[in-house]
Amino acid sequence: MVLAQMASAAVRRLGQAGAGGVSGELAKAYLTNVETGEQIELRFNPTEYSLTKTNKWDSDPIVGFSVPPTEFQGGEPTSLSLDLFFDTYEQQSDVRSFTNKVVNLTKISSETRQSQGSQRGRPPRCLFSWGRVLTFQAVITSLRVTYTLFLSDGTPVRARMSLELQECEDATYQEPQNPTSQGTWGHKVHVVQPGDTIDLIAVKHYGDPKLWRFVADVNNLDNPKDLRPGQLLDIAPLDS
Repeated sequence: MVLAQMASAAVRRLGQAGAGGVSGELAKAYLTNVETGEQIELRFNPTEYSLTKTNKWDSDPIVGFSVPPTEFQGGEPTSLSLDLFFDTYEQQSDVRSFTNKVVNLTKISSETRQSQGSQRGRPPRCLFSWGRVLTFQAVITSLRVTYTLFLSDGTPVRARMSLELQECEDATYQEPQNPTSQGTWGHKVHVVQPGDTIDLIAVKHYGDPKLWRFVADVNNLDNPKDLRPGQLLDIAPLDS
């Protein structure tokens, strides 16, 4: 029991170190269901993650050339791989109340079914965000959960999760680099970060804090002060 408590404390320290800060408020990592807006706070920040990007190039040998011309054929989606840790030993509660929320992101979502009662659908898109450093809209392509500690009745209280996400082709919910990359011309999307307020968002995108009401109206915010990290806000042009 003492060893389990020491392990939990060690992982908490690793999560804090992985966030890159030893002072100030610890930025939490989140997974957000883009289809429903449901936000999953990860109990421990990852200690590392890796990004993989593959491009395809073709070249045809030419007589007399040692290095033939190379032509770009296109890029593959970026993949994000990370390991997550879940621990509810101190609470003596079932850790699956947290891991199942992530597992559900791999199952067909009712919001994506083509019609009521139809079995055709897809798992939801999700957004992985961690402070102001990383936002990654993707689909989960691989997930593995390993349960490593149990109560006397068999209830799992600790788990490791290996997660791989693949960048979405649809950039609707990502902040565009140019007007044509967005589904609605001129619109952008702001991903709410820890510490964001509605007036600061208005300053960032419009240069005027007084336009917070415009942002609230566009997004039908009943309480503009109640913003959640990972929440997606439509940033519409002022002449819309």
